[in-house]
Amino acid sequence: MHKFELPLNERTRRLMSIENIFIRLNNQIDSCLTDFSEIGCFESYFNMRGTASRADIKIEITQELEKLLLKKKQLPKTKKNLNQIKILIDSKKKLDKVDLPQGNFFSNDKFLQEIKTSSLSPTGIVSSDLPQLQLWLKQLSPKNKKQYFLSKIEPYMPIFQSIEIYLNTLRDSIRFESIDTSDNGLVSYQLDGSSRHDLVQLQTPKKLNLYPNLTSNKYAINLQFSALTKNVNYAKKIKFKIGVSEL
Repeated sequence: MHKFELPLNERTRRLMSIENIFIRLNNQIDSCLTDFSEIGCFESYFNMRGTASRADIKIEITQELEKLLLKKKQLPKTKKNLNQIKILIDSKKKLDKVDLPQGNFFSNDKFLQEIKTSSLSPTGIVSSDLPQLQLWLKQLSPKNKKQYFLSKIEPYMPIFQSIEIYLNTLRDSIRFESIDTSDNGLVSYQLDGSSRHDLVQLQTPKKLNLYPNLTSNKYAINLQFSALTKNVNYAKKIKFKIGVSEL
């Protein structure tokens, strides 16, 4: 099955984007650092730092965790719900302690400041312009380079972990159902207007090689499938699975 995950509002899109930035940076750090790959780590680090340090992001995810806590406390006290409540409380406590400088301000760290300034140039980070970076690249082992980046992202981890917990709670609430497209290839999936829907997941057969085009409002998700290299035969109904978060 091909799996697709799409946000249904701007708030969820923003949080998913930050989650993606963290995951991408962690994957870059975990991979074997070779020539020039460290440059990608610096670029991703600056991107993460500039985004995750925004005060409105901390406020927004704190509010979302509080809303989830209230909803979870109204549910039956099952082992699963109690465990999720504990995770949410712990995450919120860690988030409350986060106090990060906004943007890319490096205080007395001249090394990072020079690399950041270089990243803003049309050519990006070029080691030939930065003798200090050349020495850093030669002097540190791959293991020490990884440790360097891990130490730099550590203060931002409560932001990422809180977003991950929130989004995974949304994902856990999704229940799939199988539906078919209509005769014209369109689908209008009705939503419960009294509930909040933040995230939709779709599963399509791999043999079809189709991707969804989606628009939504409070009451419905409207979608149609497209292909990368050929036109879709809408005369033949497409069977797929859809699930929407409900919290």
